[in-house]
Amino acid sequence: MQIHSALLPLHTNRPVKMVYNREESFSGHVHRHPARLWAEHRATRDGQLVNLRMRILLDGGAYASSSTAVTSNAASFATGPYSVPNALIESTSVYTNNPPCGAMRGFGAMQTCFAAEAQMDKLAAELGIDPVELRLLNAIAPGDTLSTGQAVTGALPVAEVIKRCAALAEPAPEELPREAIRLPGGAGNTTRGEGVRRGVGFAVGFKNICYSEGFDDFCAARVRLFEDGSAEVHCAAAEVGQGVTNVILQVARTELGTDRVRLAPGSTAAVRSSGSASASRMTWMAAGAVRDACRAALEERESIGGEVDVERVYRHRPTNALDPETGQVTGGPAHVAFACAAMKAVVEVDVDLGLTRVVWMGTAQDVGKALNPQAVEGQIEGGTAQGIGLALMEEIQTHDGVITNASFTDYLIPTALDVPPIVSELVEDPEPDAPYGLKGVGEPPTVVSTAAIVAALRNATGLELTRVPVRPDDIAGLT
Repeated sequence: MQIHSALLPLHTNRPVKMVYNREESFSGHVHRHPARLWAEHRATRDGQLVNLRMRILLDGGAYASSSTAVTSNAASFATGPYSVPNALIESTSVYTNNPPCGAMRGFGAMQTCFAAEAQMDKLAAELGIDPVELRLLNAIAPGDTLSTGQAVTGALPVAEVIKRCAALAEPAPEELPREAIRLPGGAGNTTRGEGVRRGVGFAVGFKNICYSEGFDDFCAARVRLFEDGSAEVHCAAAEVGQGVTNVILQVARTELGTDRVRLAPGSTAAVRSSGSASASRMTWMAAGAVRDACRAALEERESIGGEVDVERVYRHRPTNALDPETGQVTGGPAHVAFACAAMKAVVEVDVDLGLTRVVWMGTAQDVGKALNPQAVEGQIEGGTAQGIGLALMEEIQTHDGVITNASFTDYLIPTALDVPPIVSELVEDPEPDAPYGLKGVGEPPTVVSTAAIVAALRNATGLELTRVPVRPDDIAGLT
């Protein structure tokens, strides 16, 4: 859409505005890659993982979009945040006559987390080991090596995250009778509690932070210091609700030692690009760029005095592409850093009607350093809500390559009534190479929440439930 919006004014010499209606938005924008996954986990009798095999098949739709990168990411995180000495992972994207798929929160790691965590629960049951203990036994740690051959050199407190989440106390079951809105089916008033079962699920996952595999990832910031002591910051970072404008102002006011800081409108007319608001990168990259520009501006003012105007470009440490055949690192790390999360979900299921209700969710997440804890918790809640949608209701349906439910009447997303209380534990273990030790937080909640919710549904129903979203007819009459 952006490319056409740029080309049209060049050809017409007129201002151009493009707007998709709802149906065009469904058809014209990329969606998450549907996936089929086959996995095999092997372990010693005491629960130590020995090897893992996984085949990943991704539906890329009619065009490539970001399928190559999603395919690589799916393979990179297929083992989960566990130490696995031997792994054979085959990841493939295929062209189909379906609508194109591309970048979507989780970016391949979400699909493989769903499969790998289901496997960990199965393995725990076979071995007679508590599922949380099995995960702790195999948790990866700094100094360990990933299946790609990359060593974990930064902060990745997987064991601490698991322990903090497991320690969260889930709410006691609500007594019956109670209001219908607090039962599966909600406002549909379908039950008084007969046939409703409760389940608890647990899941852990991790994902990369920032762009990877050799991408030239950079962000620019420009700082103007005026003689009256005030300052103006220019950064083209896109504010899409994640709070990056607050981060920019917080960093600038901290570095400059004044509250008299104005944030100019985000535009590449006055400053170089900031890159996209994706890959859990924007807080990291913008904070680095603004920090460097502020420090450079202070140095220049101390040197020459008067009004100064300084622009700086920030880059994280370089990365290298994975070998496409072997999936191994080539001359350097493929990913800048990693973040992990653990989630516990409590659900209720009406096993006769197949209706579900997420009662409560608790999470512990590795956030590096929380610059704004309230904003971090908001991001965790939003990412969790998106995972609820994928677990229970969101599904693009197609027929002969055409989307058949291209409206919010037929494609359902969670509302405030579908999102339960979410308790967040922020695990702060500063990332050594990141500005202020921070990490992006937007994607891990979505990566993990779907797996945790479906684990809880399995616990409540005894069904395998190998597909999401879990539909009523996947449950009703089968328990």
